[in-house]
This record gives sequence, structure tokens and C-alpha cells, in this order.
Amino acid sequence: MQTVAKKARDTAPGAGASLKNEFVAFKTNRIVEVASHLFYQRGYGSCTLDNVADRLGVTKPFLYSYFKNKEAILAAICAVGISEALSVLEETLAGEHQNHRDLLEQVVRKVGRIVIDRQEYVVVYQREMKHLSAIEYDRILRLRHSFDHQIAELIREGVEAGEFREDTDSFVAVWIGGLISWIPTWYSRGGQRSADEVIDQLVAAALRLAGAEKPVT
Repeated sequence: MQTVAKKARDTAPGAGASLKNEFVAFKTNRIVEVASHLFYQRGYGSCTLDNVADRLGVTKPFLYSYFKNKEAILAAICAVGISEALSVLEETLAGEHQNHRDLLEQVVRKVGRIVIDRQEYVVVYQREMKHLSAIEYDRILRLRHSFDHQIAELIREGVEAGEFREDTDSFVAVWIGGLISWIPTWYSRGGQRSADEVIDQLVAAALRLAGAEKPVT
């Protein structure tokens, strides 16, 4: 007699492939998570693939079945924060139409939360990106530029709509991105300010830069 799980696999086209992909994604994410923590603690140069394998309780050949070398793991770590930030930005901009001030506030608030949640990843990205090959470095830099460009476009449209101060230059998108990137420098878990307080201050600063301190009525 077939089990319910086997029947589902037999009758669902591609179900086996989907499960395999989910398993691969889980393993890949786990390697990246553990490596990020070790690179954060010890530094990229001082941490070996043997260290990562030992922490995971696997062999080094197991790591090579998912990543070709240590740099490939670093590239994956560096891409996490900016990829998630871009995804949140694009989802927010594609959502229900809102005024530009509210859109900017939502994006900054959500991305600020990502940076706090992914703090170790972001620190590794900022500190160790110089170890990437030129190709990987440029790939991740293009993601960052895409984020800044879309924020700049949001600010430009807000100025044209009369929602932001008319003399606001869209270049402030770079300063807003910089504020977000600096969160790991002045926020620490268990510190004087809570994550919510830090994000509230971040949003207020971003709105001031964009010339949109007061809610649109």
C-alpha cells in the first residue's frame, strides 16, 4: 500500500525535483549562515574551509559539492543583504499606489530591519568584499547601484509630485543608502537603543534628507 507522501510525489509533476531543490537550498543557506558567523568572528583570511566544515560537522568535499571555493561562499554572503534589500524595494514599489513619502518610509524601515537581522552578513560584506574577484565585486556593486538608482528615482518622482522639498537632489539616495549601511556600526543587540528605536531614527533621518519630514495630507 502506497503512503500518502509517495502518492503525492507520484501524482505531482516535478514534486521530486522541487523537494530536491528545497533540500539543496537549505544546505546552501546553512553553509552560508555558518561561514558568515565564522568570517564575522575570525575574519575571512583567518578562517579556513576546514573551520567551516568542522562547525557544520561535515567534510570539506561536502562543501565543494555546493561551492567551488571559499571565495564563492564569501560572494554568497556579500550578496545576501543587498539582494534581500532589492527584493523588498521592488516589492514595495510594485505594491498598491501610495504617496512617495510613505513609499520611502516603508522601504527604509524594511531595509533597516534586514540590515539589523543580517548584521553579521553586512559586516562581513563591508569588511571582506575586497577579497572578491573583480567579476564578483562588480556583480555585487551593480546590485548596490541598482538599489541607489531606484531610491533616487523615487525621490525624483516625489519632488515632481510636490511631496518632497523642491530643491532635494536625487543624489541624497546615496546618503540614505550610506545611513542604512552604517547601522551595524552604531547598533548592537543589548545596547542602549532597541532595534525599533534605531529604525525609527533611521527613517526620520532619511525623510529629512529627502525633504519629507512631515506626512503628506
